[in-house]
Amino acid sequence: MSNGWNTFVTDFRFVFIQDDRWKSLFQGLGNTLVITFFAVMIGIVLGAIVATVRTTYDKNNGDMKKRNPVGFYILSIANVICKLYLTVIRGTPVVVQLMIAYFIIFATSNNSTAVAVFAFGINSGAYVADVWNHQGEHRHPQLPSLRS
Repeated sequence: MSNGWNTFVTDFRFVFIQDDRWKSLFQGLGNTLVITFFAVMIGIVLGAIVATVRTTYDKNNGDMKKRNPVGFYILSIANVICKLYLTVIRGTPVVVQLMIAYFIIFATSNNSTAVAVFAFGINSGAYVADVWNHQGEHRHPQLPSLRS
């Protein structure tokens, strides 16, 4: 028992204490919290906008076409853009989104934290929009009748 404990203590010192490695862990934790906070804020704002466009189009497309055809076409274009955004972002793994954001979109940027905030915020916005868009609907499947 003491041999296992000594090995654990030695490994713990090597991994965390030696060369002040614990500082890197706490710095990473701080970066994670910053990325999470700002990505959630971006996701909530973006998700609210997308959900509003989608819900407005779904509920008012017939009446709006008769009353205000210009507004209807603008809303239709915005709805198509939102549908495309939701389909692409929800259908792509988040690691691929991070790689595209880091290596392609922001290839010249030196601020990797901002790139991560952007990528996770865009991803979060798609899921927030989907949740808010379907919040009023009850999607419980109907159970088959037990009577034959």
